[in-house]
Amino acid sequence: MATIVRQKRGPRQLGPYRRHELLTGEICRPEFGYSGYASDGKSNDVADYISDEMRRDWAEHREELIKFWKSGEYTTPDIFPDAKPWLFVRGDPDTLPWAAEQFD
Repeated sequence: MATIVRQKRGPRQLGPYRRHELLTGEICRPEFGYSGYASDGKSNDVADYISDEMRRDWAEHREELIKFWKSGEYTTPDIFPDAKPWLFVRGDPDTLPWAAEQFD
């Protein structure tokens, strides 16, 4: 009898736009390549796009994002290899990311 072995998947990549939106609550749409939550472009308020998908992303990446935020570091390629210069943000040890305030 054959045995089927399933590989456990690691966490899915979040991407720079979704990471930025979960951290800051701000939408930044350049002309090309936007891959955040606000795909319809009708609003610039991330709260208008709260969805089950956003909640799942936060739950899956929460520990990593809070650790980054509390470090006070900047979103640079040495921390997030897919970082975009126009999504440059710094964490703050004395505050929480936007998504933590919304979903925790």
